[in-house]
Amino acid sequence: MRKCAQSFALFILLGSLTPTAGSQDKPQPCPSPEEVKDPKFVPGQVWKYKNRSHEDASTLTILKVESLPTTGTIVHIRIDKVRLENCAGGPDANFFAHVPIAREALERSVTTSVKQKKEGKVPDFHEAYAEWRKQCADVYRITVAEAVQEAEESFRKDLGCK
Repeated sequence: MRKCAQSFALFILLGSLTPTAGSQDKPQPCPSPEEVKDPKFVPGQVWKYKNRSHEDASTLTILKVESLPTTGTIVHIRIDKVRLENCAGGPDANFFAHVPIAREALERSVTTSVKQKKEGKVPDFHEAYAEWRKQCADVYRITVAEAVQEAEESFRKDLGCK
């Protein structure tokens, strides 16, 4: 069940982002991001963030930090302990395996560092990351809580919820 929620949540996030490269007539190759070091956000860190009121236990984990000339710094995160209500009786989605977010938006979102680093242990996100790259998708420029809210609205709409 958890894998199903993860896949669906990933689909929601990727589907709601607009492409950064390419056009309708002639597809362009996606630019390749360059991995960078950031003074504040390091892979393996866990942070509390300004979350939705019913998700006080929700945290995010830094997965990877990259940069693109046209986008700036991108921080790839995992979001845990969210609750996307499923009106169709199936399992509620409870995490996002991969969310690409602009550093500035992440900076506006985080509040407290929970763990500085998990001894280099970063949750697996390679499949979701590869799909993001394949789709040549954009990054969120809104706060983490706003991205979760947007994903829930899309999730519920796709299920036919009122």
